[in-house]
Amino acid sequence: MALATPDRPMDEQKSTVALLKEALDETKELVRIEIELARADVKDEIRRSKHALIGFTLAASGVLVAICMLSVALVLALGGTALAAVAVAAGFLVAGALAAFVGYTRLPKPPLVRTRERLEVDINQFKEHLA
Repeated sequence: MALATPDRPMDEQKSTVALLKEALDETKELVRIEIELARADVKDEIRRSKHALIGFTLAASGVLVAICMLSVALVLALGGTALAAVAVAAGFLVAGALAAFVGYTRLPKPPLVRTRERLEVDINQFKEHLA
C-alpha cells in the first residue's frame, strides 16, 4: 500500500492505480476482440480462396479438354506434320502461361489487410490514451 505524501494525497494514488487497472483491462479486451476479428478474417480469406480454387479447377478441366480437341483439329488442318504439332503446342503453352498469370493476380496478396489496419488504429488510439 502506498503512503500519502504532502504533494500526492492518497486519493490521487488510488485514482492512478485505478486508471492503470482500467487501461490494462481495456487492453486485454482489445486484444481479445482483435484476436476474434483476426480469426474471422482468416476464415473469410480461406473461404474465398477455396471458392477461387474450385473455379480454377473447373476452368482448368474445361480448358484442358478444349485444348486437346483444338490441338488435334489444328494439327490435322495444318497437314498433320510434326512441325505443325510443335507449333500448335507452343501456342497453347503461351496461352496457358497467360491464364496462369491472370489467376495468380487474382489471389489475395497481403494477408489480413483489415486486421492490420484495425491494429494500427488501435495502437495509435492506445498511445493517445496513455499520453
